Amino acid sequence: MERAVRRAQVLRHAKRIFARNGYHRTNVGQIVRRARIARGTFYLYFDNKRDLFEELLAQALGEISARIRRLRIGPGEPDPVEQLRANLRRVLEFVLRERDLTDIVLNHSVGFDPELDARVSVFYQRIAQDIKRSLDLGVEMHLVRPCDTEIAANCILGGIKEVVAWAARRKRPAIVALAEEILALGLTGVARPALLESGAKARTADGRLSGEARL
Repeated sequence: MERAVRRAQVLRHAKRIFARNGYHRTNVGQIVRRARIARGTFYLYFDNKRDLFEELLAQALGEISARIRRLRIGPGEPDPVEQLRANLRRVLEFVLRERDLTDIVLNHSVGFDPELDARVSVFYQRIAQDIKRSLDLGVEMHLVRPCDTEIAANCILGGIKEVVAWAARRKRPAIVALAEEILALGLTGVARPALLESGAKARTADGRLSGEARL
């Protein structure tokens, strides 16, 4: 138990140092001083700085993935939109509570090691795949319009990343409001419904006129 507690202590302090200094400006000496352990103790738990950093990224992936639950359909299941809303709130609550870990993932995880860059890329690909699966199910359920769900998933992921980075710089972001705006944007975009209806009518009229002209 003490070994597990000590290891978690090292990860906790390293997370803060990486978030503040970035990967290159962080060294093992800083971590062991902050964690108040001997350098030899550090190497009982981790091979090197990169090994520790990789674990922090794996921790972020596991925590976020655990909060993205697949939509369930059937009698007695919650409304699909409510399930999406719950997914968003769970993810936002985690990433805004774990700001140091979020900062590492968003700002300090690429550009210094090709192998680690590839792992970060896989991290985002897996999240995009989770979003894509939800969109595919939404299309099947006639809740999502037919679209290229891979492109849409990456658009959603990119937007969420930017919103999280923006919200993480604020002291008390309103998680409920953030989730609602992200959900509304994903479901309806930013156009007013009346504008979409008028655009659809105009396209239909154009189609009829073009057909009449061909005749």
